[in-house]
Amino acid sequence: MTSTLLSLGCALIAFSPALTLLLLFAYQKAQLIIIVTTSAFCYLLSSLFSSLLNLPFSFIPNIGKWSAFIFIPISVLCQAFFRCAFVKMYLKVESVIEKSIQNHEMEENKRNQMGRSRSSDSRSTSHEGKEEEDHDEEEKTNNDTGVSESSLLRLELNDVSCSIAAGIGFGGMHTILLYGTLLASEGGRKNGTLYQPSCAVMPSLINSAIMAFWFSILDIVWMMVALYGVRMWENHLQYKVSQKRVSQNYVQNQNQSVFTAYNTGTAIMNEWSFGIGRVSGKAALSFMVLSHLIASFVTTLNVIIPANGCIVSLPLLAIVVIGIIATCWVFLKGSFLPESQKREYDLQIIWIET
Repeated sequence: MTSTLLSLGCALIAFSPALTLLLLFAYQKAQLIIIVTTSAFCYLLSSLFSSLLNLPFSFIPNIGKWSAFIFIPISVLCQAFFRCAFVKMYLKVESVIEKSIQNHEMEENKRNQMGRSRSSDSRSTSHEGKEEEDHDEEEKTNNDTGVSESSLLRLELNDVSCSIAAGIGFGGMHTILLYGTLLASEGGRKNGTLYQPSCAVMPSLINSAIMAFWFSILDIVWMMVALYGVRMWENHLQYKVSQKRVSQNYVQNQNQSVFTAYNTGTAIMNEWSFGIGRVSGKAALSFMVLSHLIASFVTTLNVIIPANGCIVSLPLLAIVVIGIIATCWVFLKGSFLPESQKREYDLQIIWIET
């Protein structure tokens, strides 16, 4: 029978990234919890569709251990598709929230203007004059700090927090399906602890827990890349539409290929640009799929190498994860947040400090 301490320790390893971020980061904000649950449901849909697409290949005779080279690409593409679908849905909700905030701010401005006009007409007593003076001083302070009501009513929804929350849901559900079933079956085992021929040096619980740990982190990183990539891709499509409209009235230089993405404010040389601070949407999404394929195929060494393949696959998986995180940090750090969110973040910092 598998010991309770072994099961508990492996469960903490596997679920620690998603569970820690959920409790310390997303749990206190209701809007982020909605994002977590929605992204988890999207992962369930990706698993369903990938299973349906992989089902016909399971009937191929003598496919053996090489079935991973068929199943993995299909599963990776399904997950990438539903990541992008989730981001598209999020961006639509974000635009609706932005419009509602702007409408609310316009109504508040009109109401304040009407209030000031009434107070100026009825300024007869010292008490009323004092109220008007306090109101003018408060308005001046807000104007000096540059804090608008739209900055304070964004519900703390920005690309960093929302992509992390979405990664928590996606990665948490991934860990439950990848590792939860094994953990549950081992908990009810009465005939010792399960070992596999491909990893005889450690129980399957430990091997699978380490893999689930790394992939839980990668799911968060890939969701951040997906949000950046889809937003940049939409910006490029909007740029192309605007260029077509301009070309109807003005003669454009046919050799010009530089466009400016409004969400970063930086010039992207072409649709497949991949430079520091200059990563296009298509390049980011391609990197997401390619890195997912690499990380997934590394785990197949458990099966391809007949004796203790986990000794090779686990260190390689850790190196791949660190390389993916470092690449995203170097190339996307300076351009991940849209310019509008950067300005609002800076204004909120100024407002808090004052």
